[in-house]
Amino acid sequence: MRPSATSRRALTPAEFLDELRKRGVRRVNCVRYRDNRSTVWSLTQRGTVLNVHIAFRAATRSILDAFAVLAREGGVRSPASSRAAEKVSDWPELARAMEAARRRHHRDQSENGSATHCCGTPGQREYLRAVYDYFNQTRFDGALPPDIPVRLSRRMRSALGHMLPGIRRDGTRYVVEIALNVDLMLSGNGAERTDTLLHEMAHAADWLESGSQGHGDSWREWARRVGCRPDTLYDRPVRFRRRRRDPVERVPPLPPALRGRKNGKRRHGQSQPKAPAVRHA
Repeated sequence: MRPSATSRRALTPAEFLDELRKRGVRRVNCVRYRDNRSTVWSLTQRGTVLNVHIAFRAATRSILDAFAVLAREGGVRSPASSRAAEKVSDWPELARAMEAARRRHHRDQSENGSATHCCGTPGQREYLRAVYDYFNQTRFDGALPPDIPVRLSRRMRSALGHMLPGIRRDGTRYVVEIALNVDLMLSGNGAERTDTLLHEMAHAADWLESGSQGHGDSWREWARRVGCRPDTLYDRPVRFRRRRRDPVERVPPLPPALRGRKNGKRRHGQSQPKAPAVRHA
Protein backbone atom coordinates (compact mmCIF):
# COMPACT_ATOMS: atom_id res chain seq x y z
CA MET A 1 0.00 0.00 0.00
CA ARG A 2 1.47 3.35 -1.02
CA PRO A 3 1.66 6.05 1.64
CA SER A 4 -0.51 9.09 1.05
CA ALA A 5 0.81 12.63 1.05
CA THR A 6 -0.83 13.19 4.41
CA SER A 7 1.13 10.30 5.95
CA ARG A 8 4.42 11.26 4.28
CA ARG A 9 6.71 13.38 6.44
CA ALA A 10 6.51 17.03 5.51
CA LEU A 11 9.67 18.65 4.21
CA THR A 12 10.80 21.95 5.64
CA PRO A 13 11.82 24.60 3.08
CA ALA A 14 15.46 23.91 3.92
CA GLU A 15 14.98 20.17 3.34
CA PHE A 16 13.17 20.86 0.06
CA LEU A 17 16.13 22.98 -1.04
CA ASP A 18 18.52 20.22 0.01
CA GLU A 19 16.61 17.76 -2.20
CA LEU A 20 17.03 20.14 -5.13
CA ARG A 21 20.75 20.43 -4.38
CA LYS A 22 21.04 16.63 -4.54
CA ARG A 23 19.50 16.85 -8.02
CA GLY A 24 22.04 19.33 -9.32
CA VAL A 25 20.25 22.64 -8.69
CA ARG A 26 22.71 25.42 -7.90
CA ARG A 27 21.08 28.73 -8.78
CA VAL A 28 18.13 28.49 -6.36
CA ASN A 29 19.16 29.46 -2.83
CA CYS A 30 15.76 29.71 -1.13
CA VAL A 31 12.48 27.77 -1.16
CA ARG A 32 9.30 29.38 0.15
CA TYR A 33 5.93 27.71 0.76
CA ARG A 34 2.80 29.58 -0.29
CA ASP A 35 -0.72 28.81 0.92
CA ASN A 36 -2.98 30.09 -1.85
CA ARG A 37 -5.88 29.12 -4.09
CA SER A 38 -4.38 29.15 -7.56
CA THR A 39 -0.62 29.64 -7.91
CA VAL A 40 1.33 26.37 -8.18
CA TRP A 41 4.93 27.60 -8.33
CA SER A 42 7.03 30.52 -9.48
CA LEU A 43 10.68 31.51 -9.72
CA THR A 44 11.44 35.02 -8.48
CA GLN A 45 14.44 37.23 -7.75
CA ARG A 46 16.13 36.28 -11.01
CA GLY A 47 15.56 32.59 -10.51
CA THR A 48 17.12 32.35 -7.06
CA VAL A 49 13.88 31.91 -5.08
CA LEU A 50 11.49 29.03 -5.75
CA ASN A 51 7.96 29.66 -4.46
CA VAL A 52 5.82 26.51 -4.30
CA HIS A 53 2.36 25.71 -3.02
CA ILE A 54 2.40 24.47 0.55
CA ALA A 55 1.01 21.11 -0.61
CA PHE A 56 4.47 20.30 -1.97
CA ARG A 57 5.76 19.86 1.57
CA ALA A 58 4.74 16.25 0.93
CA ALA A 59 6.31 16.06 -2.54
CA THR A 60 7.22 12.62 -3.83
CA ARG A 61 10.58 11.86 -5.41
CA SER A 62 9.15 12.23 -8.91
CA ILE A 63 7.68 15.64 -8.05
CA LEU A 64 11.02 16.74 -6.60
CA ASP A 65 12.68 15.53 -9.80
CA ALA A 66 10.28 17.69 -11.81
CA PHE A 67 10.97 20.77 -9.68
CA ALA A 68 14.69 20.18 -10.14
CA VAL A 69 14.24 20.33 -13.91
CA LEU A 70 12.31 23.61 -13.63
CA ALA A 71 14.84 25.12 -11.25
CA ARG A 72 17.85 24.12 -13.35
CA GLU A 73 16.31 25.60 -16.50
CA GLY A 74 15.02 28.71 -14.76
CA GLY A 75 11.43 28.06 -15.79
CA VAL A 76 9.66 26.49 -18.77
CA ARG A 77 12.23 26.65 -21.56
CA SER A 78 12.24 23.22 -23.23
CA PRO A 79 10.03 20.18 -23.84
CA ALA A 80 11.55 18.58 -20.73
CA SER A 81 10.66 21.53 -18.47
CA SER A 82 7.21 21.71 -20.09
CA ARG A 83 6.60 18.10 -19.10
CA ALA A 84 7.94 18.82 -15.61
CA ALA A 85 5.59 21.79 -15.18
CA GLU A 86 2.60 19.72 -16.27
CA LYS A 87 3.60 16.96 -13.84
CA VAL A 88 3.65 19.27 -10.82
CA SER A 89 0.48 21.09 -11.90
CA ASP A 90 -1.46 17.84 -12.29
CA TRP A 91 -0.30 16.27 -9.00
CA PRO A 92 -3.50 15.01 -7.29
CA GLU A 93 -2.44 16.16 -3.81
CA LEU A 94 -2.08 19.71 -5.12
CA ALA A 95 -5.64 19.73 -6.45
CA ARG A 96 -6.98 18.58 -3.08
CA ALA A 97 -4.99 21.20 -1.17
CA MET A 98 -6.11 24.00 -3.48
CA GLU A 99 -9.73 22.92 -3.22
CA ALA A 100 -9.46 23.03 0.57
CA ALA A 101 -7.99 26.55 0.39
CA ARG A 102 -10.76 27.64 -1.96
CA ARG A 103 -13.43 26.28 0.36
CA ARG A 104 -11.91 28.12 3.31
CA HIS A 105 -11.81 31.31 1.28
CA HIS A 106 -15.40 30.93 0.12
CA ARG A 107 -16.58 30.13 3.67
CA ASP A 108 -14.87 33.26 4.96
CA GLN A 109 -16.47 35.29 2.19
CA SER A 110 -19.91 33.90 2.99
CA GLU A 111 -19.52 34.52 6.72
CA ASN A 112 -18.26 38.08 6.16
CA GLY A 113 -20.84 38.83 3.48
CA SER A 114 -18.19 40.27 1.13
CA ALA A 115 -17.28 39.48 -2.46
CA THR A 116 -13.80 39.02 -3.84
CA HIS A 117 -12.37 42.38 -4.84
CA CYS A 118 -12.09 43.21 -8.54
CA CYS A 119 -9.31 45.67 -9.31
CA GLY A 120 -10.81 46.53 -12.71
CA THR A 121 -12.35 49.84 -13.66
CA PRO A 122 -16.09 50.04 -14.49
CA GLY A 123 -15.18 50.02 -18.19
CA GLN A 124 -13.00 46.93 -17.78
CA ARG A 125 -15.75 45.11 -15.87
CA GLU A 126 -18.25 45.96 -18.60
CA TYR A 127 -15.80 44.66 -21.20
CA LEU A 128 -15.30 41.34 -19.36
CA ARG A 129 -19.03 40.83 -18.94
CA ALA A 130 -19.73 41.53 -22.61
CA VAL A 131 -17.00 39.17 -23.82
CA TYR A 132 -18.01 36.44 -21.35
CA ASP A 133 -21.65 36.65 -22.50
CA TYR A 134 -20.57 36.60 -26.15
CA PHE A 135 -18.36 33.53 -25.76
CA ASN A 136 -20.99 31.79 -23.64
CA GLN A 137 -23.45 32.08 -26.52
CA THR A 138 -21.10 31.52 -29.49
CA ARG A 139 -18.67 28.94 -28.08
CA PHE A 140 -20.57 27.24 -25.23
CA ASP A 141 -24.11 27.34 -26.65
CA GLY A 142 -25.28 29.12 -23.49
CA ALA A 143 -24.23 26.21 -21.26
CA LEU A 144 -22.73 28.46 -18.57
CA PRO A 145 -24.77 30.49 -16.06
CA PRO A 146 -24.99 34.13 -17.15
CA ASP A 147 -24.17 35.45 -13.67
CA ILE A 148 -20.76 33.85 -12.98
CA PRO A 149 -18.59 36.68 -11.56
CA VAL A 150 -15.67 37.56 -13.84
CA ARG A 151 -13.05 39.79 -12.26
CA LEU A 152 -9.52 41.09 -12.65
CA SER A 153 -6.76 40.42 -10.12
CA ARG A 154 -3.47 42.23 -9.66
CA ARG A 155 -2.19 39.63 -7.16
CA MET A 156 -1.41 36.94 -9.75
CA ARG A 157 2.26 36.58 -10.62
CA SER A 158 2.90 33.48 -12.72
CA ALA A 159 -0.75 32.57 -13.30
CA LEU A 160 -2.86 34.16 -16.04
CA GLY A 161 -6.21 33.14 -14.58
CA HIS A 162 -8.21 30.76 -12.44
CA MET A 163 -11.69 29.30 -12.03
CA LEU A 164 -12.84 28.92 -8.44
CA PRO A 165 -15.27 25.98 -7.97
CA GLY A 166 -17.81 25.78 -5.16
CA ILE A 167 -20.29 23.32 -3.64
CA ARG A 168 -23.47 24.46 -1.89
CA ARG A 169 -24.78 22.88 1.29
CA ASP A 170 -27.24 20.82 -0.74
CA GLY A 171 -24.35 19.33 -2.74
CA THR A 172 -24.94 21.21 -5.99
CA ARG A 173 -21.92 22.57 -7.82
CA TYR A 174 -21.48 26.18 -8.85
CA VAL A 175 -18.70 28.55 -9.92
CA VAL A 176 -17.62 31.11 -7.34
CA GLU A 177 -15.71 33.21 -9.86
CA ILE A 178 -13.46 33.42 -12.88
CA ALA A 179 -10.47 35.70 -12.37
CA LEU A 180 -7.96 36.98 -14.93
CA ASN A 181 -4.57 38.57 -14.41
CA VAL A 182 -5.03 42.32 -14.87
CA ASP A 183 -1.91 42.44 -17.05
CA LEU A 184 -3.90 40.67 -19.75
CA MET A 185 -5.65 44.01 -20.35
CA LEU A 186 -2.39 45.56 -21.55
CA SER A 187 -1.92 46.31 -25.23
CA GLY A 188 -0.39 43.38 -27.10
CA ASN A 189 -2.03 40.70 -24.91
CA GLY A 190 -5.18 40.24 -26.99
CA ALA A 191 -4.48 36.64 -27.98
CA GLU A 192 -3.54 35.65 -24.44
CA ARG A 193 -6.58 37.43 -22.98
CA THR A 194 -8.99 35.64 -25.31
CA ASP A 195 -7.44 32.24 -24.80
CA THR A 196 -7.21 32.60 -21.02
CA LEU A 197 -10.87 33.54 -20.68
CA LEU A 198 -11.91 30.58 -22.84
CA HIS A 199 -9.52 28.36 -20.87
CA GLU A 200 -11.15 29.30 -17.55
CA MET A 201 -14.69 29.15 -18.99
CA ALA A 202 -13.87 25.59 -20.12
CA HIS A 203 -12.89 24.80 -16.52
CA ALA A 204 -16.25 26.20 -15.39
CA ALA A 205 -18.17 24.09 -17.89
CA ASP A 206 -16.19 20.98 -16.97
CA TRP A 207 -16.79 21.52 -13.25
CA LEU A 208 -20.52 22.12 -13.62
CA GLU A 209 -21.06 19.22 -16.02
CA SER A 210 -18.86 16.49 -14.57
CA GLY A 211 -17.45 17.79 -11.29
CA SER A 212 -13.94 17.49 -12.70
CA GLN A 213 -11.09 19.86 -11.92
CA GLY A 214 -7.66 20.15 -13.43
CA HIS A 215 -6.66 19.51 -17.02
CA GLY A 216 -7.95 15.99 -17.57
CA ASP A 217 -9.66 14.47 -20.59
CA SER A 218 -13.04 16.10 -19.96
CA TRP A 219 -11.49 19.58 -19.71
CA ARG A 220 -9.42 18.99 -22.85
CA GLU A 221 -12.58 18.04 -24.71
CA TRP A 222 -14.21 21.31 -23.67
CA ALA A 223 -11.08 23.23 -24.67
CA ARG A 224 -11.08 21.70 -28.15
CA ARG A 225 -14.80 22.31 -28.50
CA VAL A 226 -14.64 26.04 -27.71
CA GLY A 227 -11.40 26.81 -29.53
CA CYS A 228 -8.72 27.30 -26.88
CA ARG A 229 -5.54 25.27 -26.86
CA PRO A 230 -5.89 22.19 -24.63
CA ASP A 231 -2.62 22.74 -22.77
CA THR A 232 -1.67 23.98 -19.31
CA LEU A 233 1.43 26.02 -20.15
CA TYR A 234 1.88 29.12 -22.26
CA ASP A 235 4.86 29.50 -24.54
CA ARG A 236 4.11 32.89 -26.04
CA PRO A 237 5.39 36.15 -24.56
CA VAL A 238 2.93 37.94 -22.27
CA ARG A 239 3.37 41.62 -21.49
CA PHE A 240 3.47 42.51 -17.80
CA ARG A 241 3.73 45.78 -15.95
CA ARG A 242 7.27 46.89 -15.24
CA ARG A 243 6.22 47.83 -11.71
CA ARG A 244 3.51 45.84 -9.99
CA ARG A 245 2.15 48.92 -8.24
CA ASP A 246 1.34 50.58 -11.59
CA PRO A 247 -2.40 50.65 -12.36
CA VAL A 248 -3.83 49.01 -15.47
CA GLU A 249 -6.80 51.04 -16.71
CA ARG A 250 -6.83 50.19 -20.41
CA VAL A 251 -10.12 48.86 -21.83
CA PRO A 252 -9.41 46.69 -24.88
CA PRO A 253 -11.58 47.05 -27.98
CA LEU A 254 -14.40 44.55 -28.24
CA PRO A 255 -14.20 41.83 -30.92
CA PRO A 256 -15.54 43.12 -34.26
CA ALA A 257 -18.56 40.81 -34.19
CA LEU A 258 -19.47 42.01 -30.72
CA ARG A 259 -18.98 45.66 -31.62
CA GLY A 260 -21.49 45.14 -34.41
CA ARG A 261 -24.01 43.68 -31.97
CA LYS A 262 -23.56 46.51 -29.48
CA ASN A 263 -24.11 49.03 -32.27
CA GLY A 264 -27.34 47.33 -33.19
CA LYS A 265 -25.97 45.96 -36.47
CA ARG A 266 -26.38 42.35 -37.49
CA ARG A 267 -23.51 40.97 -39.56
CA HIS A 268 -24.42 38.12 -41.86
CA GLY A 269 -22.06 35.47 -43.14
CA GLN A 270 -19.31 36.32 -40.67
CA SER A 271 -17.36 33.27 -39.57
CA GLN A 272 -16.67 32.73 -35.89
CA PRO A 273 -13.08 33.75 -35.02
CA LYS A 274 -10.85 31.06 -33.60
CA ALA A 275 -9.05 31.80 -30.33
CA PRO A 276 -5.29 32.03 -30.87
CA ALA A 277 -3.18 29.19 -29.50
CA VAL A 278 -1.77 30.05 -26.10
CA ARG A 279 -0.58 27.88 -23.28
CA HIS A 280 -1.44 28.50 -19.65
CA ALA A 281 0.33 28.18 -16.38
